[in-house]
Amino acid sequence: MRKQEITMKKLENKILNKIYRIETKKTIRQIISEITLIILIALSSLFIFSVIVEILNEQTSFDLFDFLRDDFEIIRDNFFNNLLLFIQELPLPLIYILIGLLLLLIWLLFTLSKNSNKIKNKIVSLYKFWLK
Repeated sequence: MRKQEITMKKLENKILNKIYRIETKKTIRQIISEITLIILIALSSLFIFSVIVEILNEQTSFDLFDFLRDDFEIIRDNFFNNLLLFIQELPLPLIYILIGLLLLLIWLLFTLSKNSNKIKNKIVSLYKFWLK
């Protein structure tokens, strides 16, 4: 009877070790994939933003705002016309992509912060198990 209890205890420990290994791999993959995705989306957003600014520089679209150095009357008269011209010169498909990427980035950061306690608890329990 005693030998059977020892065998069952060993089997139980093996099963627990396998479960903790699986959970450790799963948690590490989740953390790495979320951080990698956030970094990739942030870098993509920066790249698209720099492309938009470069396009606007090539079109000399920022020259439309030179009137801001003038008197208030001139600014008041020309502000909306120049603003509409500037908006018409914007590369809208890139702007839409940038807005989509930024919304996706905000959503990912929100879900990461929302799940941070769960991830922290998993890491703490795995740390306690592996470094008893």
